[in-house]
Amino acid sequence: MWYSPEKYDKEFGNLNDQFLALKGELEDKEAKISLAKFLRANLGFTTELISGIKLAAYQEATLKGMMNRNFSMCVWGRGCGKTFIASVFCFLQCIFEPGTKILIAGPTFRTARFIFNNLEKLVESKGAELLSQCFGAKSKRNDQFEWSINGGTITAIPLNGEKIRGFRANVLVLDEYLLLPEDIIKTVLMPFLVAPQNMKERLEIREMENGLIEQGAMKEEDRMVFENNSKMIALSSASYTFENLFKTYKEWMEKIQNKDHHDAKYFISQMSYEALPEEMVDPTIIEEAQTGGVSNSSFQREYCAQFTDGSDSYFSAKKMHECTIPDGEEPTLRLSSSDGAKYIIAIDPSFSNSPSSDYFAMTIMELNEENKTSTVVHSYAVAGGNLKDHIAYMHYLTDSFNVVMVIIDNAGYQFLDSCNENDKFKNKKLKFIDFNSDAEGADYEKMLRQAKRQYNNDLGHICFKQVFTTNFIRNANEYLQACIDHKKVWFGSRIAPNPDAFMRESNKRLSVIYPKGEGILDLIENQDNLIYQTKKQCALLEVTSTARGTQSFDLPQHLKRNTSANRARKDNYTTLMLGNWAVKCYFDMMDLGEINVNSTFSPLMIQ
Repeated sequence: MWYSPEKYDKEFGNLNDQFLALKGELEDKEAKISLAKFLRANLGFTTELISGIKLAAYQEATLKGMMNRNFSMCVWGRGCGKTFIASVFCFLQCIFEPGTKILIAGPTFRTARFIFNNLEKLVESKGAELLSQCFGAKSKRNDQFEWSINGGTITAIPLNGEKIRGFRANVLVLDEYLLLPEDIIKTVLMPFLVAPQNMKERLEIREMENGLIEQGAMKEEDRMVFENNSKMIALSSASYTFENLFKTYKEWMEKIQNKDHHDAKYFISQMSYEALPEEMVDPTIIEEAQTGGVSNSSFQREYCAQFTDGSDSYFSAKKMHECTIPDGEEPTLRLSSSDGAKYIIAIDPSFSNSPSSDYFAMTIMELNEENKTSTVVHSYAVAGGNLKDHIAYMHYLTDSFNVVMVIIDNAGYQFLDSCNENDKFKNKKLKFIDFNSDAEGADYEKMLRQAKRQYNNDLGHICFKQVFTTNFIRNANEYLQACIDHKKVWFGSRIAPNPDAFMRESNKRLSVIYPKGEGILDLIENQDNLIYQTKKQCALLEVTSTARGTQSFDLPQHLKRNTSANRARKDNYTTLMLGNWAVKCYFDMMDLGEINVNSTFSPLMIQ
């Protein structure tokens, strides 16, 4: 369904009638203008002519909306082609508006590069010979991709620190809008659009008009009205109703429907997979996704482009959002210790080299001993990595953070043994203490006293293995839910939206070994992304019970059946649950006070 209020309705002359009225041979200038008008009015034909790409009807209609409106939002389901339509828009905008400066940004530089790389594929594909002639010099740096076209540029940048404030553009393309910090959108990105593209030309025209008015040759009301050509394109899948995307969606919708609002023009496209042409939908993927139920909130957001309130899962997405430190506030996510702070590491190992395997996941919790709370400040998630890389990252964590306790899944405790055998850990071995989380009452207190006698941070006696018994799984999940409900566990704010935090973290010298082609910027972006992914994994979980009352906390069956490398996983949730449980155990152990050891053995006389 398409809806347009009356204020947007305008009478346009029939271009076909205008072209039919043309007689004889045209002058060169008139022929160029006529061709430009025809191509601008027929974007589907233009795209196929210069790039060899045939657009679907919904894609052509969307491009017209983007080209004719100042603010456009596409809330599309998975597989609808948000990245593709953004790439086509970029080259069409630059061709029809010479000198256009387009800025592509996303929550991570990887996201922005994805649109840029997709544009490269379109330009270099067969049939795009005319399009490739429009582009000029291209440069790729670690923090910026730029391509010249028709007197303007298309630039992909990361959203971090103060550096982005130096850019100027008259078109913004924002991918994964739901993940972009609201503060950066309003205080950094939106001001890009304030300065008009043709400022010099406008000043010259105003000077001429002032002179004509002084001479009496022109009236004030006859001044030229400059059209606002600045544009912002927001691309996203649907989000929860408490997130900024839905707030912006509602604001723009109200401005579209408000008869008195004429300052800027808005376009919103919300499209489910059901609106796609049949040939563009893979039925097997949809059928697999639907096995979790068409009313499943994840399916509604990801495929049907419907906003949901996020309160229907065991771990409420809304409550986790309320437990997230707002951007710009402390504590932020961290790459190393804050002064005097103590940290707990939770590990859920995976030793498979397959890219479709579970994550090798780790989560670091920062302790607040004053009010007995904790904050997630660092995460790690790698699928199919090498054991030596996991060991190297573990060394970086223990070297950079003041770690006071380590908890690890009993099924993979050998990972810490492998760490101890590595030369990196020769100065401080990681040793286990006896700890039984299933103990209760007096047995639990007795176990705590024994564990505290063994605990010695200086000697590395800080690790314990957690067996995933039925009792522990239920208790740990119920405890995590209670901590989220009562705000005893927090999620650190993102680094990139906070200029002070970004400068602090990016200037640190760390012992981490970066993957090839990456640096500290990628590490920061990865942390900002993983904190969101951790909460998303928690929100996806569903609780099932057997006939005997045994509870299971797992992903929905339709997500578990997916075996691709990009499948949904829950390993960061597992480390969050482990870490939160270890925080409880650590505080319980420390609350015992000093334990005096009167004797360590009984002497035996041998004759």
